[in-house]
Amino acid sequence: MNYLEILRELYGVEKVNFELKKMGKDRLYAFLKCDKKDELGIKEYHQGVYFGKLEKDGIRLSIEGCYLLRDEIKKNLIEVSYEDAIKWLKGEDLDIPYKGYVVLKWRNYFLGCGKGDGKKIRNYVPKERRII
Repeated sequence: MNYLEILRELYGVEKVNFELKKMGKDRLYAFLKCDKKDELGIKEYHQGVYFGKLEKDGIRLSIEGCYLLRDEIKKNLIEVSYEDAIKWLKGEDLDIPYKGYVVLKWRNYFLGCGKGDGKKIRNYVPKERRII
């Protein structure tokens, strides 16, 4: 599967400076190849940072995935207000009429990726990363 093609279609990304690897539960991890891993005694399983989840209709980026692509995202990027950023970080959905996957940003901070149904954007911020 060509992940760059999906990223180009969804987010307007033309290039990535890392490799992507699909692991359990359709999760994608970003990593840089290491030519000296045998020499250094590094095992390969579970390398990289969590990039996002491969869904049947696209890639839902993690917060880290949004940051890795921060200079490449050209579409489906919304800048939200401070109030909406706080709601999002509390785990609330946002009442923004948008359809499809979207990356949310407040100033220079990437808040993660959500999916709009045309009425609101569904929040995927993990519970352990939410603010109280």
